[in-house]
Amino acid sequence: MDVKQEELLLLDDVVRRTVANPTASHCWHQMIQILRRQAHPALSLQLEQFLLLNVEGNGLAGFYRATFLDMLTGRPEYLQQAGQIILTLQPLDTDRLITFLQNSWQRVLLDTPGRDAFRLRLLELALPQITALLNQCIWQTLQPAQVLKDRPLTDIRKVALIAPLLTNIKHPPTLMALQQADSLRQNGYEVALFSAQEMLGPDFKHFLGSHSFMSDPEFVTAGWERYLGQGGQFVTGDVRFSMMQRWKSLLHQMAQFDPDLVMSIGLYSGLAAALYPVRPVLSLGINSLSPMLPADVWLTAQQDLHATVTAQWGKAFPPSQAHYHPYRLHQPDVPEQLERATLGLAKNQSVLLTLVSESEARITGEWAASMLAILAAFPDTVWLIVGGNGAMPTALQSAKTGQVRCIAFCSDALKYMTCSDIYINPPMLGGGFAVAEAMSLGLPALSMQGSDGGDKLGRAAMTSMAGYFQTLQLWLSQPDIRKSVGLAMQEHFHQHLDLARAAPGLKIACELALQRFQIRMAAQTS
Repeated sequence: MDVKQEELLLLDDVVRRTVANPTASHCWHQMIQILRRQAHPALSLQLEQFLLLNVEGNGLAGFYRATFLDMLTGRPEYLQQAGQIILTLQPLDTDRLITFLQNSWQRVLLDTPGRDAFRLRLLELALPQITALLNQCIWQTLQPAQVLKDRPLTDIRKVALIAPLLTNIKHPPTLMALQQADSLRQNGYEVALFSAQEMLGPDFKHFLGSHSFMSDPEFVTAGWERYLGQGGQFVTGDVRFSMMQRWKSLLHQMAQFDPDLVMSIGLYSGLAAALYPVRPVLSLGINSLSPMLPADVWLTAQQDLHATVTAQWGKAFPPSQAHYHPYRLHQPDVPEQLERATLGLAKNQSVLLTLVSESEARITGEWAASMLAILAAFPDTVWLIVGGNGAMPTALQSAKTGQVRCIAFCSDALKYMTCSDIYINPPMLGGGFAVAEAMSLGLPALSMQGSDGGDKLGRAAMTSMAGYFQTLQLWLSQPDIRKSVGLAMQEHFHQHLDLARAAPGLKIACELALQRFQIRMAAQTS
């Protein structure tokens, strides 16, 4: 028996075992492992139809089926089914809820072109209802008003900074939290950093049928003292315990710190939600949207939202006030100039650069086809794509040899900006940090409006795909113009994005959160 026949026999066997025991996560995961080695469209379609006929579409079995079929087909309806089913599962499992929440928003981030599409997908997945359900469970179980002191809050001295996950300084959300800690300390606040490590846990690999989970990250605190100060306080949850136990433990440790204000970084944190009934909450998202969290004030990079008071996610959360605060990045340390000769590039060639972790998912469709047309029209142009495993995206296979160079992820990717002429951000929600880094170095950047990258560019963000490629052609044909644009973007970075300027605006936002907290507390007692 050859290998392929044996694999298919194994798949047939595990499919039958899964149908016999559809609430056993390991059976679904074994199917995933085999399909990753042997998948082809006809087999996937056959398996999809078989499972739809032979596994119930509700309860835990239906949830495993939906998350498995999402991974198998990539079609949006299955993750939407999973979101509706998980709301009905009893007994309520906060670990499964938080695992689905954190995995699903990152899952759909891969294939959404901008903020509006991303927001719509999160609504379709019922994530606001899931977080509201989590919050009610947290408040009822932990009783935060009985843990933290009930005392008058008239000024801010101590801030509890909360992140869903902390790993190491190379992890952008971790670095973002540390940088916010530094800005808070510049205002004279005492800061303690807390994380329940909400993407990790004792059973987190088994809560989804898709076998999607975060590999155990490298937890390294080297370099944190730069942002927290020598002896800076940080506390992380023990991932051997359930989420509720971690939230409970950290809540009691936070009570010892006794903060005057809570600042949350990220889409959602159960620990931050736990504090909302008893402390002012200031929130900052990492992907342009309002965090899915009850908060008094949230920090937005969209100037047109400044001072608006709305419930951004509908009835799931009380209204919060938006405060314009675009500062997101310190001026990066400029690496030593990477000489083009090192890469075999001539001085007269135009070099485009893209930093992207999932090039296969991001570089697709009409946008990729238009990029190929640009390369054909400008044969002396080379496009460097840095990230992932360095594989050539399928959509670019027809590019002229040597015009597209794919380079595997490296920790010093910033060096490629020093030998590039234009930074290219694909039409996606993310990529904002890379766009900002390019701007800081005077490298002109292209990104679509309504995205993290577009928010960094402000008025320079592209409003249409036609304008995007017209601008790219202009920059390629007119080096003086692109140099002038790059200098203007560099100035924009210093004025509106550089965290060195963030402290005054952050203090205003903290004080606003305190004022709004005082108003809502007064309303409860009147």
